[in-house]
Amino acid sequence: MGRVFYKGWYYAAFALIFFLFWFLFKMGGMPEVPRALLSTAIDVTVTISIMIVTVEILLPRLIYNNRFLLFFTCFFACIFLGGTLIILSQLHLQGTSLSDYPRNVARSQKHFFYWFWADLVFGSYFMIFFISATGAAVRLAFDRIKALNKVERLQKEKALSELETLRAQIHPHFLFNALNTIYYKIDRSNPQARATLQRFSNMLRYQLYDCNKPFIEVEKEFLFIQSYVELQQERMNNNYRITCMGFDEMKGFVISPFLLMPLVENCFKHVSDHREEENRISIDCGMEDNTFWLRTCNTVATDTGTGSTGIGLKNIRQRLQLIYPGKHELIIAANPGSFEARLKLEL
Repeated sequence: MGRVFYKGWYYAAFALIFFLFWFLFKMGGMPEVPRALLSTAIDVTVTISIMIVTVEILLPRLIYNNRFLLFFTCFFACIFLGGTLIILSQLHLQGTSLSDYPRNVARSQKHFFYWFWADLVFGSYFMIFFISATGAAVRLAFDRIKALNKVERLQKEKALSELETLRAQIHPHFLFNALNTIYYKIDRSNPQARATLQRFSNMLRYQLYDCNKPFIEVEKEFLFIQSYVELQQERMNNNYRITCMGFDEMKGFVISPFLLMPLVENCFKHVSDHREEENRISIDCGMEDNTFWLRTCNTVATDTGTGSTGIGLKNIRQRLQLIYPGKHELIIAANPGSFEARLKLEL
């Protein structure tokens, strides 16, 4: 909202400056001030409107999507329509029309002929073309600068993240040796504890060895999620009901590692803790055409009214914007007594 507000001020300031200079130019041929003001208002209004359409609609929707032919077709169509509107309006302001062209040329051949073709026709089309093209060039330049700054910022953040990872890293062989030692220390008569430790070991192996790529097989991602869910179930009592659907059907495509985990983790982190009522968590996923979808839902305490602190959701939104720009949809619904998240990815 704030960005749109500031853009509006920029356009208004440019329109005001353009209006003042163009009005002074008009006064050279129209000594009558009211008529010069109206003529200037026609030119400025139509020209600024075409420029805004070019800069705010045609440029981002067509040029940025590599639809160049359609952009230039629409761009020149707007110039033609805007210029024609100015020509007809200015003729009407002069008390004449296109049908009166032969009579006006015959009455004042040199003056009207030059004014009509040089000032009115060429001037109207060229003015709209020049202002709109300049506005598009300025928008392209600023967007280019923003893109370069964003890339530089992301590179710095990536370098800092890698540095922090190195600082916090423990040699994986030490971890697995420690887990194996703990596993064999657990008595064989306690298979549940052994199974829990084995699941944790598999999760750790996935994090350390399988996730060193930008994309991972979706089957491995859901095996990790399934292990996480099972570990969480171990610490919950019978007052919690956890349902997972669609995990086994997920195969045949790749996904960014840990992209889904914040949504799953959010369910267990913020699920309600009712003693007299059932606490529920549901995690469902599936495919529709070429679109993967995931839905998570959990009950929350009615006095909190929310299911997340917002940090994890903010991070996942940033990752989605970077990894799946224009090909994702994340809908959050914080309802009384429940919290739901729906994610869609175009593969």
